Order: sequence, then C-alpha cells, then structure tokens
Amino acid sequence: MTAAYDYEDMHHLVDRLTPTQVRRLRLLVTQDEELSQVAQMLHEAQSPEAEAVPEGLLALIGSIDGPADLGERHDDYIRERMRERFGDSA
Repeated sequence: MTAAYDYEDMHHLVDRLTPTQVRRLRLLVTQDEELSQVAQMLHEAQSPEAEAVPEGLLALIGSIDGPADLGERHDDYIRERMRERFGDSA
C-alpha cells in the first residue's frame, strides 16, 4: 500500500465512524506514545482563540438539531417529511 492510499483509506474509515467509535479512537490515539504527540500538537494548533466565532454570528445562523448526515441527505429528509404530511403524492 502507498502512503496516499493509506491516508485515503483511513480518512474514509473515520468518516464512517459513529460518535461513540470516534471517542474510542481518540482514546486509543491518546494512549499511544507516538500518536499522542501528534494529537497534542494538533490540539495546541487549534486554540480556542483561532476558532473564535464573531459575536452575533451564531445568533444570525442559529443552530440545527438533526441527524449527523443532514447536510448530505437533506433532500431525502424533506421528501420523507412531505410524505408524512401530505401522503405519497408529494
């Protein structure tokens, strides 16, 4: 396997993990001597100041409470709600 294939393979694997599995993977990474150093450097690089959202922006965009794949499957969810509300003709 090439490094590029390994990277893509791991990237797709992590994308398919459930939130519980992601927490478990993070625990495994933090317990590994070599990987924990990389994770620590990443955590330090992403300081809260760098991710600060301008005040009022969250009020403008609000928050969405929905399934994790809402962005990818929003059309399906809308169709499903239309069917529930108006029947199969929607």
